[in-house]
Amino acid sequence: MSKIAVGMSAGVDSTTTAKLLKEQGNEVFGVTMLLWDGDERAPLAGSCYGPYQNKVVEECKKYAAQIGIDYYAFNVSELFQKKVIDYVKDSYKKGLTPNPCIMCNKEIKFMALFDAIEKSGLTFDKFATGHYAGIKYDEEEKRYILLRGKNHIKDQSYFLYRLTQEQLSKIMFPMYEMTKEETRNLAREYNLIDVAEKTDSQDFFAGEYHRLFDEDLEGNIVHIETNEILGKHKGIWHYTVGQRKGLGIAYKEPLFIISLDSSTNTVYVGNKNHTIIDKVTIYDINWIVNKREKEFTALVKTRSAHKGTMANVVPIDENRIDIHFLEPTGIVAKGQSCVCYDGEITLCGGIVY
Repeated sequence: MSKIAVGMSAGVDSTTTAKLLKEQGNEVFGVTMLLWDGDERAPLAGSCYGPYQNKVVEECKKYAAQIGIDYYAFNVSELFQKKVIDYVKDSYKKGLTPNPCIMCNKEIKFMALFDAIEKSGLTFDKFATGHYAGIKYDEEEKRYILLRGKNHIKDQSYFLYRLTQEQLSKIMFPMYEMTKEETRNLAREYNLIDVAEKTDSQDFFAGEYHRLFDEDLEGNIVHIETNEILGKHKGIWHYTVGQRKGLGIAYKEPLFIISLDSSTNTVYVGNKNHTIIDKVTIYDINWIVNKREKEFTALVKTRSAHKGTMANVVPIDENRIDIHFLEPTGIVAKGQSCVCYDGEITLCGGIVY
């Protein structure tokens, strides 16, 4: 029997995970991280950062009691502000498109929360969540390997690629081989009827990132080819590379956001052809497997919902990798991550700058 802490969000995945592990004979307790620091700019609902967290805690208490496990909530809002909120604000100001979930997983959920649990005097052998991904120890690599979820549509390994070996050694993902519908069916079998019918968990900021900024900052929207000023914008943080809708520009052909220049506060737009690339460079590399020195071929995901594109991956140095796509793919926003896979195995990933 193992002692397992389960990260709970009152959703079907984490609640079913807690019940499954309890049914398997483990000593289980539930935990939730409190992220909101009282900032009234946060969305009221649909976000894991906001006053809605109080309702989440109450629901988690209810589900924990139903399962028959202890439950605790830990305030990590100060670190969340420094590691995630400030990172998001600084990134948008620089014309980057950050991925807060990737940062939160590495710095908060699987680090700050671990520290908070241990400082409270609680101990655990493993920490489990409802992520659709897998972890195994590879004897040949002598490392813990991060695996794609068996259901590739719900696979969440993209958000976990920056985890360290120390973190991976402490984590388990019991939902690894399950589909979302199988999870819901299991919840129904466990008589967790309310949670079985819930929609998927919330976004970090409900997509309303502009609420983090107190003032707008007007600038030009410029055609990347002709250098013609086509309109005005109210702050580059309102836009992301690849965006088509909401530009407020009448033009002879559809326009897309191609790049954001923070130094001149300019939004550059272009036609569909400008959104296609065949190469990208990533930095701040994190290797899950042992670092590879030579060029290799891998499936590369440029965003979480991307099915992936095959590419030749060329390590340049410890901090840089060039990725040459074998077929054209959509433009990647600076600040986003590219993650490389060999079949089900997550190899490495890095950030586009």
